[in-house]
Formats: sequence, C-alpha cells, structure tokens
Amino acid sequence: MPQNLSEMPQNLSDAERQARNCNTAMKTLSSMPPSLCDAQKQARNCGLDIPKLEALLAEIEPLSEKYEILFYLAATGLYSADDLAEMFNHSSGKNLNADFNKNLGSHLKLYLDLDDSDRLGITSLRRILFKKGYLLDINDDELVRVLPTRYAENSQTEQSFTVRQN
Repeated sequence: MPQNLSEMPQNLSDAERQARNCNTAMKTLSSMPPSLCDAQKQARNCGLDIPKLEALLAEIEPLSEKYEILFYLAATGLYSADDLAEMFNHSSGKNLNADFNKNLGSHLKLYLDLDDSDRLGITSLRRILFKKGYLLDINDDELVRVLPTRYAENSQTEQSFTVRQN
C-alpha cells in the first residue's frame, strides 16, 4: 500500500505519466548501478508497491545491497540480463541470471509460493510480481464503470433497430 495517497496515480494520465517517468529514469541511468534508494524510486515510478516488496525481501535471508538493487531494477521490467550485467560489471547476462537465481530467485520462489516448475529469473520477475499483487492498482474507478454503462446503452440502441429482410 502506498505510504500516502499522493503516490498513487489518480487517473489514466497519471498512469501514463508514471510510465514516462519510468522510461526517462531508464534512459538517464548511467552504466553504473544506482543506489538502493534510486533503484527503489525507479521501481516505484514503474508502479511497484515498495513497502510490500521491502517486506518480501525482509523475509529472505540477509541480502547484499547489490542483490537488493538488482531485484528492484529487474522488477521494473526495463532491463535485460545483459543490461544489468553491464551495469554491475558482471561477465555476462547468462552468468548474472545464474547468480540471480542462486542468490535471490530460489529464495523468492519459496516466499511467492511458486511451483518448482515455475521459472523465476530477471526477465520473468515483473510478470510474477504482477500476478502476485506486488504492483499498485492504477485503475480509476470511474473509468472501470464506463464499460457496463456503454454495454447497456448499446443494448438499448440495438433493440430500437429492426432487421429488415428482403
């Protein structure tokens, strides 16, 4: 849950602004890894629920700051394994994926209640966090109510027209 309501997008344009902020943050990031605070800020700008993620990470045995930063950056869904490998001066994306799985992924699988057959890696992390409810709900209730209203209006319009056969 956001710490205050001003952090939650209020409508679609806020969600769009949030996505733009997310993309801008990615482009402005140098090849050096950001601080933990900056990685969390980037994740927040991409719609992640930071307090819930902090609680999840607290359940896992103590992680180095490097892996916490890696977790938040991977959770944004903006970076490939190769991008992160370059950022962290790792030999390759393939090796970084293996390290991620060994140091973080295997523990996350337990706390996220994933099957052994489910893969949890750098590229799948955001999708899994989304499925498990770790992203903020950015739907505007007013926009959600539009569909049933339009459906009712369309049904009435269809009933007023008669089909003529030749």
